[in-house]
Amino acid sequence: MTSDSPSSANLLANNNSTLSDGIRDPNDVSTVLPDVQSDNTPSPEHVSTSGKGMTGTLLLAVFAAISGTSFHFGYASGVINAPQDFIESFINETNHRRNPDTKVSASTVTLIFSLAVSVFALGGMVGGLFGGFITDRLGRKGGMYLNTVVSFVACVLMFISKPIHSYEVLIIGRFFLGLACGYGSSVAPTYINEVSPVRLRGTLGASFQLGIVILLFVSQVMGLEQVLGSQDKWHYALSLPIVFSVLQVVLLLFVPESPKYLLLKKNSPEDAEKGILDRIVFVRLFC
Repeated sequence: MTSDSPSSANLLANNNSTLSDGIRDPNDVSTVLPDVQSDNTPSPEHVSTSGKGMTGTLLLAVFAAISGTSFHFGYASGVINAPQDFIESFINETNHRRNPDTKVSASTVTLIFSLAVSVFALGGMVGGLFGGFITDRLGRKGGMYLNTVVSFVACVLMFISKPIHSYEVLIIGRFFLGLACGYGSSVAPTYINEVSPVRLRGTLGASFQLGIVILLFVSQVMGLEQVLGSQDKWHYALSLPIVFSVLQVVLLLFVPESPKYLLLKKNSPEDAEKGILDRIVFVRLFC
């Protein structure tokens, strides 16, 4: 072999180097084909931070994830406390409508109200147990879409419970909302973690807890008698999170599926690459 002929080791090293330019680490899809360009792809100076820092599409994806999950969780955890007296009065009135000659004790009314409060936690436990299974089957976005359907139904049930004089419907609505919050506590952090660059995952991951505490405060305000926690409006306060469900459905239309899910779970490098390119194009157009 002559001295100017490339060795096998050099050829292998060059080949590995070429492959690594496409996919540097198969377990970290934030590095998958970050520099892929075509005629319609923005130039590098416009997308130099697409996979490395904070971008508009990343913030939108995070907000879309928490809007229908942690917002629900925080709001539902606190909104039912302030109008307790009016809800107990509703329970007592409902029982009187059904059995005018029977007087329900105060302890029974309190027990029914306590059930309406605590069934939310039961639903959360059940929803959390199925989080991984549903997320892997439907995807991160698909799971959040399903979650919005459940939370939407829950809000409708809680709203109509007063007009139809049925505290059982109120309890069922709280259970369904617990299901949505339990599952949302699994799928939203997963999605945020997978679309975020490594160095921002901790910061953006904390947004889920931040959404909970902010909406917990909002729920206390909305539950005040002077706002929506009155005798005639408490069911509006309980069903208000339907806005979060609608908001999440709209926002999810503009954010990509998790590239990691597409690559590792769906075994689709093409779709994973397309998801990354969608993020790049969004940055060019809107950021």
